[in-house]
Amino acid sequence: MNARLRLSVACAAALLGAAAHAQSHLRPGLWEETVTSKTDNPQANAAMEQMKQRMAAMTPEQRAMMEKMMGGHAMAAGGAPAAIRVCITKEQAERNFAPDANTHCTRSNFSTSGNTTSFDMSCVMPQTTMTGHGTFTNHGDSAFTVTSSADTVSAKSKMHVDSEITGKFVSSDCGDVKPYVAPPAK
Repeated sequence: MNARLRLSVACAAALLGAAAHAQSHLRPGLWEETVTSKTDNPQANAAMEQMKQRMAAMTPEQRAMMEKMMGGHAMAAGGAPAAIRVCITKEQAERNFAPDANTHCTRSNFSTSGNTTSFDMSCVMPQTTMTGHGTFTNHGDSAFTVTSSADTVSAKSKMHVDSEITGKFVSSDCGDVKPYVAPPAK
């Protein structure tokens, strides 16, 4: 999978973890998240758009293999990588997705006003670091919006990424989608 797409998915997972950690009102079950990211790197933007087009043209079998590479997260209809389905267990919802000590990301400086929580985040992954700020807006127990602004740095490049995630509850039954598990820190 394209490294920039992996980073986008990792950032989305980090944001969801931060969002869910900040708010305890999300329902357990299957969620669909639509991720929109824009970078200050025209080549990265073109690569992400090209990957979306490739995913949309894949057969169901090819999409299933890509989902396996994405850690079991199912893609929404059409296969666009910007729409993923995530399973949230009852236990995860009850413990507010408190980050495990062995994850790549940390979240700090939480502040809440009404239904919006702001936070800072930092992720250290092999060969890449990301730092930024985000906001989570809770729209009840079955919808949310997360926006973020982050800088990523690797040995090869620096990039600024602005992202928005909209999440909506789909079903209490996750079907074949495995629960979200944060990748362990290395």
